[in-house]
Formats: sequence, C-alpha cells, structure tokens
Amino acid sequence: MTKKKNKFLTFCCSLLPGTGEMYLGFMKQGISLMGAFFLIWAITGFFNIPALLFVQPVIWFYSFFHVHNLNSMPDEEFYAMEDDYLFRRKDFPFLNKEWLEQNRKTVATLCILFGVGLLWNYLVELFYIGAYFLHLPNSLYEMLHALGTFSLRALVSICIIILGVHLIRNKKQELNGEDHHSSSFQDNNKS
Repeated sequence: MTKKKNKFLTFCCSLLPGTGEMYLGFMKQGISLMGAFFLIWAITGFFNIPALLFVQPVIWFYSFFHVHNLNSMPDEEFYAMEDDYLFRRKDFPFLNKEWLEQNRKTVATLCILFGVGLLWNYLVELFYIGAYFLHLPNSLYEMLHALGTFSLRALVSICIIILGVHLIRNKKQELNGEDHHSSSFQDNNKS
C-alpha cells in the first residue's frame, strides 16, 4: 500500500521524471516515465536527432504535475490508486506479430533505409578522421561533416513521411471498407 509523503521531499523527487512517483510508492508509473525520458535522451544522442528533444519537456512536465496531483489527492482517492505501467504492449501495434506480418515490406524498407543512413554516417565519420590525418583542407572536412549530419536527418525525415503515408493509406482503406460495408447494409435493408 502506498502512503502519502512529505511535501518538500516529494517536490525534490518530482524534479527528475519518475522519481516522484517512485517516492510515493507508484513504482510501475515511475519506471514508465523515467524509462521514456531517458530512452528519448539516448535515442536523440545516439542517432543525433535533436528534433526528438521536444518530447522530453512534455514528459518532464507530465511527471512533475502528476506527482503533485497524486500527493494532493484526498486520502481515499490516493489509497485507491493502483500502480500500473503507463505504456502497455497493446498500445504499440507495431509490436504485434499480425501487424508486422501485414506490414512486412514497409518495416523492411524502413529498417534498410535506417541501416543505410547509420552506415553512411559511420563511413562519413571515417572520412573525417582520414581528412584530418591527411591534412586535407578544412573546407573539405566541413563539407563531409555537413553531409554526414544531413544524411541521417534526411533519412529520419523520409522514414517519418513513409510512416505518415502508410498510416493515411491504412485509414483510407479502413474508411472505404466501412463505406462499402454500410452501403451493402443499407441495400439489404431496402429489400
């Protein structure tokens, strides 16, 4: 059973996403928030995608206010709260075998594009080192550096566009299926 805690210590713990929830006894919620926060940070740093950083303040603010809302709840509501993970496997359809089977080509294309982009960045980084040791002009070194950072960003942009088109196409097929189903239903009712 969770217990309400000291407000000052709750405030201090709420400064790091997930820690405040853990301090209040909601371990699963805390792990979910802390994991999401640091996973975004790791992905952003590893793949050099600074655009993902906009998610971190959202997680931070959610966690901060969530902790204070939990701690300010009336005792009955607080003790009735159940600790559960914020993210479940069913919330991510792409982890489902059926979804992967249906979208095998799209997933394979995205994986290949992403892999090529990562490989390209590593090769360009190798060229940086070679340009430095061969004392090539700085302009060539800077051009290689710009090309390397641009390539991964462009690849991520292409992947996002492909994913968006795929989602729109699936929604359109879903809507067309509903229209076809509803029109056949109406035809059956007329007869």
